[in-house]
Amino acid sequence: MNWHNFFNDLEKWMQASNTMLQREGLNSDKYWQWMIGTLNVIEQRYNHNPLVVKLLAAIVDYQEKQYNKLPKEDKND
Repeated sequence: MNWHNFFNDLEKWMQASNTMLQREGLNSDKYWQWMIGTLNVIEQRYNHNPLVVKLLAAIVDYQEKQYNKLPKEDKND
């Protein structure tokens, strides 16, 4: 497992995520589809390594918590 490459990929993903959040917003379906799709690519790239899966799941969990902090009128429920 090349952790250096993984964390470089993760850093690039986080930069792209910030761009997507600014463009689409945390409450947009487009952001969530992008997030899940791109994290899946990273997971596959690193052969579903159990620690990689946990780290990526933690990102999804964090974003869900951020979404849940949004005012109700800003959510797309």
